[in-house]
Amino acid sequence: MAGLTPQKIAMLRTLVSASPDELVRTLEMAISADGASGPLSAIGAMVEAETAERAVRFAVLAPVAPLFGAPAANLRPTFPNAALRAIWAALKAEVPDQVREAEGACHYLDPEEPPPEIFDLLCARAVEGLTAAETREFAAAAAACDAMRPGGADELILCLQLAPIARLPMLRLADWIQRMTDERRATARLAYRDATALADGGGPLLFEMLAAHLKQPSQILRVISAVMDHPGERYMAGSELARFGERALAEIEDQLTRIQALKPGAGVQSGRQAGAAVQRAIEAVGELEQSVQMSRDGPWGQRLSKLKQAIAAAVEVRLKDIDEAAQHALPMQKIRYSARLTRTAPKLTDPPDGPSIDWTLGLLAFADAVRGCAADGGFGTVRAKVLDALGKRIDQYVEDLLEQLRLGEVEDEERAREYLGVAANLMALARDDKSAAIVRRRAAAA
Repeated sequence: MAGLTPQKIAMLRTLVSASPDELVRTLEMAISADGASGPLSAIGAMVEAETAERAVRFAVLAPVAPLFGAPAANLRPTFPNAALRAIWAALKAEVPDQVREAEGACHYLDPEEPPPEIFDLLCARAVEGLTAAETREFAAAAAACDAMRPGGADELILCLQLAPIARLPMLRLADWIQRMTDERRATARLAYRDATALADGGGPLLFEMLAAHLKQPSQILRVISAVMDHPGERYMAGSELARFGERALAEIEDQLTRIQALKPGAGVQSGRQAGAAVQRAIEAVGELEQSVQMSRDGPWGQRLSKLKQAIAAAVEVRLKDIDEAAQHALPMQKIRYSARLTRTAPKLTDPPDGPSIDWTLGLLAFADAVRGCAADGGFGTVRAKVLDALGKRIDQYVEDLLEQLRLGEVEDEERAREYLGVAANLMALARDDKSAAIVRRRAAAA
């Protein structure tokens, strides 16, 4: 690499190797987009090579790869990224020919065909290395796992032993989640039986590995339900797979806390985050109710019922806050024409109140984010009524303010247009962008 000393090259290679996948992808796209040349081009080649190597590493260790990362608060098995890098370095050093064979196999992967045998052979070699822990890299990987959590190395070894069992279900998992046929159910049961026969705890760990490949991990309950033939909650709660039901309930509780954290002063981002928490909570509720036969007097059933009520109540409180918040964002005043006659009109004596506007926009972002789950969550009617009333309020506000502008009754025209801009921004979330665009066009033409 012209212009870079060997020390700097080694340092950059170490930094790139230790960087998270997201950062490596960002670097690759940034360097490619800039059409870099010279030393930067050489760095780009280094990043590209790292990306290609990680693709091979992920393919070989796919059944366990998503489990590497920061410790999970929900007690899912996780292992440090340093262990993943050390295992791969050990494999490259000890069985380079097999690693090269795996690299070649990656060029011809077919999702409809069984994975190459070399992938499982490398996982088996990793099991041997971690068990013996005689070489520097394997010993470092085992130590890193144990440092993150006592017994972590043994759990990783078992995961790698389960890799051949998990690999095919992992590739078919999306289809299983969408539709569980009799054939797929039989395959899932066979995989679970094999995992259970391999070692104590193998069955639950197999489902942990599969769940790590799902964007919504609670969806693994669908596969568990198929294996257990749609179990009742008491039966599942007493089984070795109880952790998945408990975890789904804990996830709902965690999301409820996030929903309740939405407080006055929050803006659009906080509103959307709280709305996403509602969506995740409702999805987890649905997974539990669909996969397990819940009973009203059962330990899970009672807990779930209370959580559903608490979620609906928390959402409705914030939805009902929208009307009051909008009154502060678009203030009105009474104008007296005679001793008996008054009418309301936009109040323009003060400039728009930024905090009030941000809070209103945050609430509306929240209302927009919960649209998809409003019906399932039991707050669809409240949401519809609140947004309908707000839309009408904004319509009337805009009409009144435009009329004031037309009649020349506005002392500060610039301030009036600022309020029309606020009304348009609120309308975009209360209804849609098209309605907001109409407000802006009318304001521009006034």
